[in-house]
Amino acid sequence: MNNLQLVQRFRQETGYSNTGPSTVTGQLGDHARAVNWIDDAYRELQNRDTWRWLQERFTLNTVNGTDTYNAAEAISEDTGLAIARFKQWFVTDNYNRPRAYLQSSGSGSSYWLTYIAWDQFQAIYKIRNNTDSSPTHITIDPQQNIVLGPTPNDIYVISSEYQKSAQSLDADSDIPEMPVDYHMIIVYAAMIDGGYFDAAEEVIARANIKYRKLLRQLEGNQMPPIRMAGALA
Repeated sequence: MNNLQLVQRFRQETGYSNTGPSTVTGQLGDHARAVNWIDDAYRELQNRDTWRWLQERFTLNTVNGTDTYNAAEAISEDTGLAIARFKQWFVTDNYNRPRAYLQSSGSGSSYWLTYIAWDQFQAIYKIRNNTDSSPTHITIDPQQNIVLGPTPNDIYVISSEYQKSAQSLDADSDIPEMPVDYHMIIVYAAMIDGGYFDAAEEVIARANIKYRKLLRQLEGNQMPPIRMAGALA
């Protein structure tokens, strides 16, 4: 369902109006609240967890003598363009570690990068001079920049994953990026807000049942797999 269809389904489920709306833009009163509740419900759902549909791979070409890079300098592998919506990097997973290779040598020379915490990184690379070389460590600084150590001495291609920021539903034709089978969870979440606004206990109760059922299914489909923890020492 697109944005307009989600709002229209919300109207059907709650019965606040006999018809409409015919668009999500320029609405007032009950229709405006319905539009806002749908957008809020989808945004809150996206911010709830690290859903798979919000994860993408990226590549980043280093610059000789530069160790720090922001999201705007990385390229989404899905779009081939600079990252436009960024929330956080995924570079700490030992099961899916970041990779690097010397651009002039090609991807066949790829090797793993090891993540270390920012404090540890500073202790190794920021308190004394280090010779520029092939980066072996990766970290994230407090400003959400990728930092590499040692500082690259050439052009290296770094690749890993990141999480996109929440998608906003603005136009009639905007379609949620989440799997189509679970679009109704947005409607049910919006119904909970609408039910509290109208003090409609029966709407809240019905929406909660439907929402929780779909949420369990969505989590099973879109949450990262459960893995065994690594060794403690």
